[in-house]
Amino acid sequence: MSEQKINILYVDDEFNNLTAFKAGFRLDYQVFTALNAKEGMEILDKEDIHIIVADQRMPEITGVQFFESIREKHPDPIRILLTGYSDINAVIDAINKGKIYHFIDKPWDQKEIKVAINNAYEIYRTRKELKAKNESLVKAYEELNKFVYSVSHDLRSPLMSILGVVKLAKSEPREPESLEYFEMIEKMVNKLDEFIHNIINYYKTTREEDFIKEIDFNKLVKEIMGSYEYLPESKHIEFDIQIDQPEICISDEVKMKIILSNLISNAIKYQKESNDQKRVKVEIKVDQSHVHIAVTDNGIGIEDEYKESIFKIFFRATQRNVGSGIGLYIVKESIHKLGGEIHVSSQFNEGSKFVVKLPSRVALAEET
Repeated sequence: MSEQKINILYVDDEFNNLTAFKAGFRLDYQVFTALNAKEGMEILDKEDIHIIVADQRMPEITGVQFFESIREKHPDPIRILLTGYSDINAVIDAINKGKIYHFIDKPWDQKEIKVAINNAYEIYRTRKELKAKNESLVKAYEELNKFVYSVSHDLRSPLMSILGVVKLAKSEPREPESLEYFEMIEKMVNKLDEFIHNIINYYKTTREEDFIKEIDFNKLVKEIMGSYEYLPESKHIEFDIQIDQPEICISDEVKMKIILSNLISNAIKYQKESNDQKRVKVEIKVDQSHVHIAVTDNGIGIEDEYKESIFKIFFRATQRNVGSGIGLYIVKESIHKLGGEIHVSSQFNEGSKFVVKLPSRVALAEET
């Protein structure tokens, strides 16, 4: 039980009943009494009432009608009805409609009322705690939205400015050592920007909202490839893009873009620097029921001991100073939310192939 006394409002048109109730429970609870509905409403407006006990048979308004009249303005207090056997149909109707929690026969038994009040207060307290937690979650969700917006704009904007200055400085004649420093700065800025971008993508995958629309894979892949066009790593790579989309695909565009972007990005980043024939192949086929995606590279590959761990958050299968260790985790989460599956085959120092199979929302809709 809480250290705070339970606040009870008892409404009854018989003064003797009010006096008896207050005398019987004043030591255990903070008892407020009212002779009619109007007095009861005035007390509810002034006091923090936890439990309301009302007699069903009152001349101006019944107990059930009183409870119904206060539900919109005072929804939190738990309602208990005192009634005789002749009112049982009204009581059943009130319980079914959620207007009361419990009813007690008159004349009441003091022990029965105490048990009912204590149980009702536990429900009241649980509801209040749940309401407070829900409000806290809503507030945290709103603050998270603001934080992600801040990360996206307030952090990425200065990074892009720094990158612009670095590129400008690299274009000017400099000592070889200076040029090397600028290249190091550029790599670190790109790495930090990628990490921020992945954090934003992770946030997008955890949100409940879906961004369902018709997917044009030619357009989507062209957009993704355009964002990697000016990366130094992609300049000497031969890209083979094969898209076969005879069927309409309706899916979550954001998650689909996250999946393709990360797989293509990894295929670009994890190439062998010594390889003169770097290749990345992207295959997408859409049939009536599924989207099939395969991204293949001839890069550094993955050692056997790491293949089971590459989808864990912040795990890196290589000591090369690239990647944030979150990209493949986000890919796996996005695929899971879309109801798909992913498989990887890789041979160390020869390359990797990621195969994704996703259901088409059109097919799912037709089945149901």
